[in-house]
Amino acid sequence: MISAKRLETIQYLTTDELVRLISVIDHKRDKAIFLIAYRHGLRASEVGLLHETDLDFKKLRIRVQRLKGSLSGEHPLQPDEARILKAYLKERRTHWRYKDSPLLFPSNRNAPISRWQLNVLMQHYGKRAGIPREKQHFHVLKHSIATHLLAAGDDLRFVQDWLGHSNIQNTIIYTHLVSTARDEKARKMFMKLPKFQLNEIVRGSRCNEPRKSHLYKIADTTDKIPNTLITFSKVDSYS
Repeated sequence: MISAKRLETIQYLTTDELVRLISVIDHKRDKAIFLIAYRHGLRASEVGLLHETDLDFKKLRIRVQRLKGSLSGEHPLQPDEARILKAYLKERRTHWRYKDSPLLFPSNRNAPISRWQLNVLMQHYGKRAGIPREKQHFHVLKHSIATHLLAAGDDLRFVQDWLGHSNIQNTIIYTHLVSTARDEKARKMFMKLPKFQLNEIVRGSRCNEPRKSHLYKIADTTDKIPNTLITFSKVDSYS
């Protein structure tokens, strides 16, 4: 059983927040990092493991290496990912410091980009995109792709495989987040709809006949539509 307290610690971006975040990134390397990390559910430490040889642009494939007991594997690359990666690599080869590095995303010291650096970038771009402060950490990207895939109707087993989870319980937790997001969206949508009150109007004296009909009035509190009278059996309505 997953506790409510545990769910509260998991933050993820809405699709609108994600679009804003990617859109404000004007640095080719950083845009490639964030897009690849999001699409393939990479931890910050797994981004630093990527090498240029992990890319196959002809077959549109990328090899991802997982940590913490997760399963590594190959993923398909989407065309927009390939375009952004190619643009980044073309620019990177003009810099003598990085052109011979086997790393896909080297740091300024030509070492694997660190978790700390990625969190700094997330805070920088998150602030520019108006992302809530509590969501400005890099791991939120992995949580985001998990919830987005499930919200789009993808199969639980597919999401487990995509994220490299060896234990499906690590995937199931995201189904609770999707349910929470759905309920919150429904609440906001229904707040925009007309509100109703149920006022019982009983004509005549009370009686004990179980099937005696009563009149009920539904009053629209928005006053945009006329009041409506409906008749039904009180016993039938609760049976």
